[in-house]
Amino acid sequence: MNLLTDAWIPIQHQSNYQKISLQQLLCVEQTGELCLPRDDMELACLQLLCAITQVLFIPKDKKALIQLLKEPITSEAYANACAGKMDWFDLNHTETPFMQIRGVKSTQPTPMDKLLAGVADGTNKAFVNPQGLADALCSGCVVIALFNAANNCPSMGGGFKGSLRGSTPITLLIKGRTLRETIWLNVLTEDTAESVMPWYLETKDQFPNYLDKIKADAKIPASRIGLNRGLLWQPAYFELLPSQASANCSCCGCYEPVYNGFNKAKFNYTVEGVWPHPLSSRTFAIKKGEREEKFPSFTTNAPTWTHMSRLVVDQLDDKGGHQAAPVIQQARKVFRETDKIQLIVGGYRNKQATILERRHELFSLAQDWMEHGEVIHFVINVGMEYKKALRTALWIFAEGKKTKQGKINGSGVNIYDSAENMFYQQTEGLIHLTLASINFKTPENDYKKLNEQLKQIVIDLFNQVTDPYRQEPKMLKILAAARHSLNDFLTAQNLQGDKP
Repeated sequence: MNLLTDAWIPIQHQSNYQKISLQQLLCVEQTGELCLPRDDMELACLQLLCAITQVLFIPKDKKALIQLLKEPITSEAYANACAGKMDWFDLNHTETPFMQIRGVKSTQPTPMDKLLAGVADGTNKAFVNPQGLADALCSGCVVIALFNAANNCPSMGGGFKGSLRGSTPITLLIKGRTLRETIWLNVLTEDTAESVMPWYLETKDQFPNYLDKIKADAKIPASRIGLNRGLLWQPAYFELLPSQASANCSCCGCYEPVYNGFNKAKFNYTVEGVWPHPLSSRTFAIKKGEREEKFPSFTTNAPTWTHMSRLVVDQLDDKGGHQAAPVIQQARKVFRETDKIQLIVGGYRNKQATILERRHELFSLAQDWMEHGEVIHFVINVGMEYKKALRTALWIFAEGKKTKQGKINGSGVNIYDSAENMFYQQTEGLIHLTLASINFKTPENDYKKLNEQLKQIVIDLFNQVTDPYRQEPKMLKILAAARHSLNDFLTAQNLQGDKP
């Protein structure tokens, strides 16, 4: 199976499901959206499509990209772009199969469920991952799983290397009106690539590392990894076992030749520095006089909106900060001020090699978003401040408080964790709606409305979780102290007007 010529991309349009080729997607006005039984597989498939398109085509500048957004490319242009790269994307190539290494020695084959994130670990639940989901995978699903494991998942542990972005990075893509437009919106132009990677020109002809292999124990500067090589980076030694007789794919359901296992082996090397992936923002911190750089990830159960400021806003100073993903930096130049933008944000939350949670969400930003990052920062920051005030008040209620007259004993009951989760649940829709509808140029009225809504939510939540304790005489003093803490914050918010 070759990713450049065969039909492997699963598309659903109304009630019609089919698999199409990349050429059909880029050369024809093909309708429909990606359709797979798992949201993370859909996100990985979209990410893979963007990576392949970036490797085949790199628009010269903004003008060239806008033209590609307007109309499909010709079959001749597609054929010319594929010339010389067909072997890169051959899943069963005799010497250099896609994202694999030939001749991997392993004591025993690994079942396919190890290739699908979260299926084989202890947190797997039948209602999330149906039994047998990875028993046998078709070529298309195997390709997506290989790419996902290499780019978005924790390493397999025990000396296996992880992705260039670390364990479980947050991936951000721009959504277009069609799937074809979405792909082009996440392809960098030469201008952007050179600004993000000053070494772009001298490394643009590199091969992926499953073609041009790394030497064992090599130390590789991130600045020596080109765009093509980084997008198709394979951090581990994997080799699919030959496909068996045709069967129904346990993931997508199509009747095709299927794969039941693969071999894996450890391989050690070191990448020095951080490679600036087009679909990831980066955070910076100064520690012991040195700059530390990394990619954001979902490390807690806090919802995705809490990360939005550092995903789309640039904020750098002497102490560090964050920088938006290169595709967002490019979008600020391509989009008009009057354009709204939709963002696809996804990733995993993990504990070492175990997947705890999957994220795949759609965010909208109102027009004028690109020039007013401080407004996005305000919305996220004020939401987090209200959460902090609620949690602090309830922590006082649980743990007690020292006063000049002595300590007031707390209830000893942890209600702040559940209240925090309820706050996130009740504010998620509010934050989404605010970002999608706020007047970025004159946001004062929206700020006031948001403050009022958040204030009411925290008051209601405080009353709700403390209500069972109001009839206990022993609890009255600490309840009053906790309420006083919350009221102090709410009063300060009123005094500050529209600013957090």
